[in-house]
Amino acid sequence: MCHPAIAIGANVLGAVAVHNAQAEAFEANAAAALAANQLDDSAVNEELALKDQAQAEEKINRSLEGRQKAATALVSAGESGVSGNSVDALMNELNAGVLRGNTMTSRNFQIDQISAKRQIEGNARTAQSRINSVAKPSKSGTALQIGGAVASGTTYTKSSGFGFKK
Repeated sequence: MCHPAIAIGANVLGAVAVHNAQAEAFEANAAAALAANQLDDSAVNEELALKDQAQAEEKINRSLEGRQKAATALVSAGESGVSGNSVDALMNELNAGVLRGNTMTSRNFQIDQISAKRQIEGNARTAQSRINSVAKPSKSGTALQIGGAVASGTTYTKSSGFGFKK
């Protein structure tokens, strides 16, 4: 049979070891969750950047196409001897079509931006949930375990003070 002091010491060391292992698990889990969050956010931002570039190119192409159509219409009208309000109306309609298309493209990109913002917010919630899935060790809980180990192996009387249980 081992001495009560050795048993108390072993219980105290065990409580400290469990506390430290839990702390390491918590920190490793938190680091992994934050790293995953950064990767997820980067992917969302890269996708949004690609969509931004695509919408800019789409607007440029639409504007160039509109100018080409306007130039073709002007040349055709000139060759046909047509001028005045009907040509102006045609030019206005061509320009309005380009503006409508570019406005829709801009609106769609705004929706993509809102969606990306929500995805990043969701990524943060997911990361926090992952962090919360591993409990952080409690210093007070460990202290109570240590106190319990000491109390279970010792006695106290007014006359003799603290002593080990036999």
